[in-house]
Amino acid sequence: MRRLRAMVGLAMLAALALGALPAHAAEGGIHWLDYAGAKAAQKKQAKPMLVYFHLPYCYRCKEMKNKVFSQAAVIGKLNAGFIAAKVDVDQNPATVKLYGSDYTPSYVFLDPGGKQVYRAKGVMGVERFLGMLDYVESRAYERQSLDQFLKGR
Repeated sequence: MRRLRAMVGLAMLAALALGALPAHAAEGGIHWLDYAGAKAAQKKQAKPMLVYFHLPYCYRCKEMKNKVFSQAAVIGKLNAGFIAAKVDVDQNPATVKLYGSDYTPSYVFLDPGGKQVYRAKGVMGVERFLGMLDYVESRAYERQSLDQFLKGR
């Protein structure tokens, strides 16, 4: 009986703790669009775009999904300040060719007018990814490199 009470108590604490998380930021995850949908959305909104090239079976892409794209801060920043396009490399060879994407995962950023302004590839941590988003959103790429920007933060 004691063990049952303890388990019920722990379950209630866990539920309370989960309820205290900022669910609104992570609700529904990142609002990924396909490339065509993202281009159409960018014409209506003056936001930069992230074009994320991935493969469903890529272990590095899965690592980004689990460790970075699942974080409330990343979800909130992308959903609020960017148009996010998710491009499956196998299914979209024309888009891959258009941007010369040769690696997964890779990230191509377009300014609100659709001009490519920054690109990166590979797995990175949450802080660097958030820094990269700030770098693009603030248009710091016009003045300095990403590493210079991150050092000055």
